[in-house]
Amino acid sequence: MIGPLIDGAIKRRKVVLGVTLIAGLFGLFAYLNMPRESQPDIKIPFISIVVPYPGVSPEDAERLLVKPLETNLQSIEGLKEMNAVARQGMAVIALEFEADFDQDKVLGDVRAKVDLARGRFPPDAEEPIIQEANFSGDPVIGIILSGQAPERELMRVSRDLKQRLESVPGVLEANQSGGREEFLEVTIDPLRMEAYNITPGEISQTIARNNQLIPAGDMLSGGGKFAVKIPGVVEKPADILALPIKRNGDRLITIGDIGEVHRTFKDASFIARFNGQPAYSLEVSKRSGANILDTVKRIRQTVEVEQKRWPPTIRAAYTFDESDFIGRTLMVLEGGLISAAILVMIIIVASLGIRQGLMVGLAIPACFTLAFLMLNAIHITLNQMVMFGLVLAVGILVDGGIVVVEYADRKMAEGLHKADAFAAAGKRMFWPVLNGTLTTLCAFLPFMFWNSIAGKFMSFLPLTLFFVLGASIFVALIFTPALGSIFAREAAVDEEHLAEIEKSERGDPREMSGFMGWYARMISFLGAHPLRVIAGTMLVIFLVFYWFGHTKHRTEFFLDQDPEFVAVYVKGRGNMSAATQDVLVREVENRLAGIKGVESLYVRSGSSSPGGGRNQTPNDTIGRIQVEFLKYEDRKALGLRGKDIAKEVRRRVADLSGLQVEVREPQGGPPRARPSRFSSGVPIRPRSIAPLT
Repeated sequence: MIGPLIDGAIKRRKVVLGVTLIAGLFGLFAYLNMPRESQPDIKIPFISIVVPYPGVSPEDAERLLVKPLETNLQSIEGLKEMNAVARQGMAVIALEFEADFDQDKVLGDVRAKVDLARGRFPPDAEEPIIQEANFSGDPVIGIILSGQAPERELMRVSRDLKQRLESVPGVLEANQSGGREEFLEVTIDPLRMEAYNITPGEISQTIARNNQLIPAGDMLSGGGKFAVKIPGVVEKPADILALPIKRNGDRLITIGDIGEVHRTFKDASFIARFNGQPAYSLEVSKRSGANILDTVKRIRQTVEVEQKRWPPTIRAAYTFDESDFIGRTLMVLEGGLISAAILVMIIIVASLGIRQGLMVGLAIPACFTLAFLMLNAIHITLNQMVMFGLVLAVGILVDGGIVVVEYADRKMAEGLHKADAFAAAGKRMFWPVLNGTLTTLCAFLPFMFWNSIAGKFMSFLPLTLFFVLGASIFVALIFTPALGSIFAREAAVDEEHLAEIEKSERGDPREMSGFMGWYARMISFLGAHPLRVIAGTMLVIFLVFYWFGHTKHRTEFFLDQDPEFVAVYVKGRGNMSAATQDVLVREVENRLAGIKGVESLYVRSGSSSPGGGRNQTPNDTIGRIQVEFLKYEDRKALGLRGKDIAKEVRRRVADLSGLQVEVREPQGGPPRARPSRFSSGVPIRPRSIAPLT
C-alpha cells in the first residue's frame, strides 16, 4: 500500500505539487484572516450570581438571600465549589465547576435553581444577575472622555459615542461608566400646597400614575384598523408641570401651581478622573471570533470621526488597548519564527547543499500554511500559545524531509535516477519518519487530557503541534519525493563517497575520515569500558540533582513579563460617602503624580468602583487607580523597565496612614484566582461550601 502511494505521487507529481500549492495559498489567506488574540479563548468554569437588595444589612442578606440560594444551588450536577458573600445591599454567590463542564447545560441549571430560590426572596429584592466568566467578554480597549466641560455635555457625548461604537462591526457592547443618571427633580412649595389643600400623597400618586404609555387596543373602521394609545410619557419638564392634581371649584390645580421642575443628576456613587480631569469612560468588548486588531482599528477610526463634532474642551484618550499589546507580541513571535526558520535553512543548506537544502526548507512554509488552514477550519484563533507551538515545531518538522533527501542523495550517488531514488527514499524511510513524528507527538499528548483551566489553556500548544507535525508527514513522504523527482540534481558517481558509505555499512566505520570516523572511534572506546561510562553517567546525574535540590529556584507557571501598567487598589472601611472616599483616593493619586515613565492615571473612586477583567477586586475597595506606563520603546529610550516604575509606585504609597494600598501587576496566562467583578466598601460576611462531591 505504501509503495503504490509513493509511486503514484511521483508519477503524478505535478498534481501533487499543484494541490499542495493551492492548499498553501488557502492556508496563507486563512492566516491573514484568523482572529488575533493575546490569550486563548477558553471556557472558564465560574459563574457568579448577584442579588441586589438596596438597604439590606449583611446579616439580613445572609439570612434572606444567601441561604435560599445555597439550598437550591448545591444540588447542581458538576458543582465543585460554592462561595457566598453577604454584604451591604446585595448578596454574591460564586460557583466553580469542573473544567470540562457543559456551559449551556450548567447555565440552564443555574437559572432554574435561582428561579426556585426567588420564591423565598423578599418582595423588594431585585432581579438576580447571572454572569459567566469568559475571556472574550473582557474589554479590548477603554476610551476616556475628559476635559473641563459641563457634566451634561460630557454625558451627551459619551452616550452618542456609545451608540455609534455598538454599530461598529466586531463590537459586542460598549459599557459606559463615570456618569450620573439624569432625572427631573420636582420642588414643592409647602405654602402653596397648604393653600390649595393638597397632601403629599396626592402629589406622589399623581406623578406615579403618569410617565407611562398605556395601550388601548385596536379600533376597527370601514377602512381597516389602527392602534389606540393614551399618551402619558414625560418628554420635557413642562409635561410634569402640566400634570393635574385635583379640581378646586372651576379651576384645575396642576403641579406647576405648587412647585417647580428642573433637570439634575442623582448623587454620585463614584467619581472618575483622567489625569486630574473629570472623565467618562467607555469599555468596549469585541464579539467572539472577531479579529481584535481590525476591531480596535475601526473603533479608533470611529472615535476620530466623532471627535470632530465635539466641543474643543473634550478630549479622547485610550487605555488598556489590547490590540497594541497583541500586535507587538505577535510581531515579536513572528519575527522569532522567521529567524528560527532562517537559521534552520542555513544549517540545512550548509549540510546538504543549496538545491537539496531548499527542497527540505520548503517544508517549513508548506507545513505552516497547511496547519493554518486546519486551525482556521476548527475556529482556532491566532494567539500566543499557537505561536509558541509554531516556534517549537520549526526545528522538528524538517527532520523527516532531511532523512528522505539524504537517503535519495545517497541513492543518486550510487547511480540511480532521481525519480527512482526519491521513490526508494519514500518507501524505505516511511516507517522511520512516521514513527519518529508520532513518538514526538506522544510526548505532548498528555496535555490534551489535562482537565483544569491551565490544561485547557495549554491544550492549544499540542493541538498546534499535531497539525504542524501531521502536515510534515505528508510533506516529507509525499510532497518532498514529488518535488525531488523534478528539481533534484543527479550527482556524478563519486567513488570516494561510495567507499565511505561502504565502510559505514559493511566495513569498519573507524577507518572513515572526518567527523564520522572520529565519532565511530569514540563510540568504540566507550563501548570497551561500559562500567566506567555507566558510573560516570550516574555520577553526573546525581550531581545535577544534588545541585538543583540545594539551590533556590523560582517556580513560575508563566514567564514574569515586564508590565505595561499596574492597578492600585485603595482600601478603607466604614460607610463613607463617595465624596469622602474620593478625598482619600485623591491623596493616593497625588502621591503618584509625576512618576517618570507614567503616561496616564485613570482614577475611579467610590464603593461601586469595580475591578476590570480577570483581576479580582480586593474587599473594602474604595477606589482604583489604573497607572498606564509609556510604551515599551519609549520606556527603553528612557532606560526604564515596567518593573522599575511599579517599584516606584509601591514606594510612594507605602507610608500612607489610615489606608491600605495594594499594587497589582497584570496577570499572564490562565486565571489563578476566582474571577469577580465586585468590590466591597463595607464589612462583609463570607460563607463557603467547599468542596462539594
